[in-house]
Amino acid sequence: MSSQITRLQQSLRDVLLPVLLAIPGGLPLLALTKSVVVLAYLSHAWFLAIVAFWVFVFRQRFPVGRLSWRSLHGWLGPWIIVGGLNLLIDLQGADAVHHAVLAWLIFEGVVVGPVEELLFRGLIQTSLNRVMGGAGLFGRIRWGTIVAALTFGFAHLVNVSHQSLGATLQQVAFATLIGLVLGHYYDRTQNLWGAAILHNIIDVTNVVVPLLMVR
Repeated sequence: MSSQITRLQQSLRDVLLPVLLAIPGGLPLLALTKSVVVLAYLSHAWFLAIVAFWVFVFRQRFPVGRLSWRSLHGWLGPWIIVGGLNLLIDLQGADAVHHAVLAWLIFEGVVVGPVEELLFRGLIQTSLNRVMGGAGLFGRIRWGTIVAALTFGFAHLVNVSHQSLGATLQQVAFATLIGLVLGHYYDRTQNLWGAAILHNIIDVTNVVVPLLMVR
């Protein structure tokens, strides 16, 4: 009985706490700066700190995979299809970029994908699926993957600090959908590099297209 209680406590710790820390994580940082760029870097430093704490203190582990073609070929379809659809969406409604361009490009092209995938797919999704189990929606998308995608979507609510509520809710919905794709293929391939690369493809496109299209 004591071992079952210990496993339950560990499950609650590894599932609930990262979710609760991730969703409102950026909100207290709003008091520190009004700069969107600085806030973005600070919030992702917070995400990385959550992952590091669970990995090094609680010894939590999750699949990362290898950065090689043999390990990543399963991601080729999502890279092309999702990246292409995102490009088409951006071409239809490009808005001007108002941030420090170089810092924003580095953030979107280097920082955001690996950090967010480590937290939301690596730590949170893996922990949720270990606890929830089961085949999930349509027998394909696991329930933990769905909850992790929702968590990923709601984490974007912090963006209401610098954009309209309507735009933020659209971003939450889009991020949740992308989170399902990322999570499903992460479950299939067990390769976090593929998820991080697709994540960065989407975010870099969102920056580069406005720079090229808007005058």
